[in-house]
Amino acid sequence: MKKKRHFAGEDRVLRFAVLMMAALLVTGTAIVGLRMKNLRVDSSEGEKKLKELEKRDVQEIDEKIKKLEEEEEKALEERKNRTIEERFADCLILGDAVCQGIYEYECLDAGIVSAGQNLCVAAPDETGLTDMLLQAAADAPKKIFLVLGRGDIETRGEEAEDFAEAYKGMLDSLKESLPDSEIYVNSILPVSEETAGENEAYALIPEYNRKLSELCESMKLIFIDNTEFMKEEYYEEDKAHMTAAFYSDWISYMAEQTEL
Repeated sequence: MKKKRHFAGEDRVLRFAVLMMAALLVTGTAIVGLRMKNLRVDSSEGEKKLKELEKRDVQEIDEKIKKLEEEEEKALEERKNRTIEERFADCLILGDAVCQGIYEYECLDAGIVSAGQNLCVAAPDETGLTDMLLQAAADAPKKIFLVLGRGDIETRGEEAEDFAEAYKGMLDSLKESLPDSEIYVNSILPVSEETAGENEAYALIPEYNRKLSELCESMKLIFIDNTEFMKEEYYEEDKAHMTAAFYSDWISYMAEQTEL
C-alpha cells in the first residue's frame, strides 16, 4: 500500500459527512419537538418548517465546505510558493549513500542530510547507523525522512520478515527518542535493469518494500513509495549513480507526498 495519508478530497468528504449528520440530528430534534408540542398540529405545517430547516442546513453546510475548500486552496498555494529549502526547513533526511547526491548536487544544504555507506538496519552498530540515529535524536528535527534498506539487501540479504522486524525496532526507538517528530519512510529505491541483472539479491527489493509498506500501515506512518517514480533516465551511464535531475525531482516528490 502506498503511504497512508489523508488527501484534501478525503478530508472534505469526511467533513461533509460529519456536518450532514449534525444537520440530520438537528432536523430530527425539530421534528420531535413539533410533535411533542402539539400532537394534533396540522402535519402540513410541520412538513413546511421541516423543508425550510433542511434547506437552511444544506446552505450552511455548503457555505462551510466552500470556506474550508478556499482555506485549503490558499494553504496549498502558499506551500507551492515556498522554495524547496523552506519546505525542508527543520527536516532531516537520513539514509544510504544515495542521499549524498542531495547536497552534492546542491538540492539541499548538507546540514539537512545525514548519509552513510553500507548502512544496515539489521546491523546498526557495525555499520554506523546507531551513531547516526543518536545524532538525529540529539538534533531533534521536526520531520525525519528515512532512506534505508539497500545496504541490508546488498550485504546481508536476510529474509524480508527479519528486515521488517529490525526496521520496526529502529522505528520504535526513534519514536521514543523523538516523540514530537514526524517520521517518513522511503521505499528502497529500485536499481537499473542492468544493475539488477548483475546481482540477484536486488530481486528482494519488491518484497522488502511490501514489508515496509505493511509496517508503516501498522504503525500509522507515511510510506513514500518511490517505485513508480523511478525512471531509467535517472541513472548515470554507469547505471549505478543517479543524475542531478533525479535528485531535484526526488526531493520535490518527497515534499509533495508528505505535503511539506
